[in-house]
Amino acid sequence: MQNYRVTMGRSQYGHPEPRIEVLFARGTNFRKLHAALHLLAAAVELATPDAEGWIAQMVAASADDAGWVYLELLNATDDEAQRGLSVLQSVSRAYYTGVLG
Repeated sequence: MQNYRVTMGRSQYGHPEPRIEVLFARGTNFRKLHAALHLLAAAVELATPDAEGWIAQMVAASADDAGWVYLELLNATDDEAQRGLSVLQSVSRAYYTGVLG
């Protein structure tokens, strides 16, 4: 994993969509890129409080050596999006500093 950023994107319906965007080293094998995103999504799911109804999804874009993990929110409220963003920030800090990864 090379670079990442946690952002608040928008879904195709215009709803808030917290996400971790990841840029991999040029030429990263798609299987490794895909597996790394699965691990990150699993870490997000494990860090999600039981009371939350969102699910972690992922997209791997092999042509760009990039991908992202995003939260598909249950209610898509701004409050829920901010809680989700907080979870993503916490997981990404731990994951990319070697605590989880």
